[in-house]
Amino acid sequence: MKKTKEDLIKTNNGIDLPKIINTEVNLLIFPFFILERKSKKLETEYKDIVKRGNKKIEIIWNVSANTKYGYPGLFDREVHKVIEQIISEILKKDGEIKNPISFSIYDLCNRMGITTSGGKNYRKVKEALERIRMTGIKSEGAFYHKGQKEWISKVFGLYDSIIFRGGQLEDGSIAEKNLLYLGNIYLQSLNSFNIKPIDYTYWRILESKIASRLYEILGIKFYGVRNKKEGFIRYKYSTLCQLLPVTPHSYISSAKRQLNPGNNELRDTGFISKYEWSENGNDDWLIYYWPGERAKEEMKRVRAFTSHQEEDLLPESKRGVKIFSKEQVDLVNKLLELNVSKVTAENLIENNDQELIKKWIEAINYTNAEDKAAYIVKAIRENWQFPEEYLREKREEQRKEEEEKIEQVKIKMQEERNKKRQEEIKKVEQIYNSLDPSQQEEIKIETENRLPDFWKVQLNKERIKGKTSKMLEVVLEEKKREIIKEWIKSGRIEDINNK
Repeated sequence: MKKTKEDLIKTNNGIDLPKIINTEVNLLIFPFFILERKSKKLETEYKDIVKRGNKKIEIIWNVSANTKYGYPGLFDREVHKVIEQIISEILKKDGEIKNPISFSIYDLCNRMGITTSGGKNYRKVKEALERIRMTGIKSEGAFYHKGQKEWISKVFGLYDSIIFRGGQLEDGSIAEKNLLYLGNIYLQSLNSFNIKPIDYTYWRILESKIASRLYEILGIKFYGVRNKKEGFIRYKYSTLCQLLPVTPHSYISSAKRQLNPGNNELRDTGFISKYEWSENGNDDWLIYYWPGERAKEEMKRVRAFTSHQEEDLLPESKRGVKIFSKEQVDLVNKLLELNVSKVTAENLIENNDQELIKKWIEAINYTNAEDKAAYIVKAIRENWQFPEEYLREKREEQRKEEEEKIEQVKIKMQEERNKKRQEEIKKVEQIYNSLDPSQQEEIKIETENRLPDFWKVQLNKERIKGKTSKMLEVVLEEKKREIIKEWIKSGRIEDINNK
C-alpha cells in the first residue's frame, strides 16, 4: 500500500514523532517567528483595543530581536517546534517541566528530518537556539498568565539560557550535555497547563507557512464559536497580518494573492470548510472562516480546552461584549446621528452588508422621510430600492470617474510615446555621431535637399542672418533621422545599438 505524506512523516529517520504536541496558548495566538524569507526586520508588534470589565484598554505584544543574532525565522520556528515535542513528552511522563531540559542537537536534527552529516545543520540549529534566546517579548496586558489568572505586563523571553556541552555550569563544573533553561514566565505557563494540543503531523504536511500559522491561530479561535449560531470567526486583514505576521498589502487583489494559497490549503485539507473576503470599505477588509471537519474533530477530542484570549480577540466575546472594527464604529456613530438607537445600530451592523449601510446613510438625504431613523432601519432590513435621484447622482459620479480614468490612460499613453520618441532620438543621434565626417556631411546635404520648398527658402534667409530658428532645427533633425533610418535599413550604415 502506498504511504501517505502523514505516514512518511511519522517514521521520518526511524523516529516515531508524536502526532499531538502541546503548545503554549499565548504563542499560538501572538506572533513570535517571522514567516517572510530574507526579512531584515528586527521587531514585530501587535496592538489592539479590548474591553475588560467596564474598561477599554490597549494591549501590546512586542517581539524584538538582537541586532547581532537577527530575528527568528522559519528555520528557527521548526527548531522550537521540536523543542515543544520534547516538552510534550516530559509533560506526559512527569506532569511538570523542570529546568534544565537536556537535549541533543543530533536528536533535534533527526526530529526535524534534516541530515546530520557534515556540520552545517548542527551550526544552524545551534544558531537558531541562540537567536530565540536573544529575542525578547514585551507584553502590556496581552500575555495571559493562567497560574495567576491575569494578563501580565512584563518583559521576558522564551529561553533563559543555553549551556552547550563543554560549557561551564554555575558550580564551575563542565556540562556533559546540552542544557536548555526555559524562561520563567514561559515555564510557569506550561506548568499551569495553559496549553493546547496541536496535530504536529498535520502542521508539518502543510506546505504553506501561512497555512500552518493560520492553523495555530484558528485552532484557538474556533473554540470560541463552536456553540454559536453563526459558527464562523472573522478577522480584519490588517489584524491578521499583525498576528501571522506578514507585511500587509494596499490592494485587495494583492492581499488575496498573499493569503489565499494558505486559505485554500486549509480548505482543501478539511481544516476550514470555507472562507470569504468582504470589502469592508476602502481601508481594510474582513476575512470570514468556517471550521471544517478536521477542526471539529480536534475540538471534540479536547472538549475541556478553554482560552481566556478568546475574550480579547474574537469579534464577540463569551461575555457578550460586542467588539467592532473602527469602520463599524464609524457606521454606528453615523446611524446614531440619524437618531437610530445604539442597540438597533449595532444590530444593523452585525447582520447586514456594511456597504449597503454606508450607501443608505448617504441615500437617506434624497428621501422625503420625516422620521429618517425609522425609514433607514426599514430600508436596510428589507433591502429597499435606493431613491432615483441618489442613483442618478451616483451614475454621474461614476461617469466622471470613468472619464478621469480614460484621461489618465491617455496621458500615460502620451507619456510613453514621448519617452519612446526621446529614446529613439537619442539612439539615432548616437549613430550619427559614430559616422565619419564625410558620411555626416553627406547626410547633412541630403537633409537640406529633402526640405520642402518653404523650408529651403527659410533656411537660406536664416543663414544670411546667422541664426537658425528652433522650428527649423526641429524640421532639420526630423529629416536627418529619417535619412539615417533609411541608411540603416538599406545596410549602408550599421546600427551600433544592435551590436
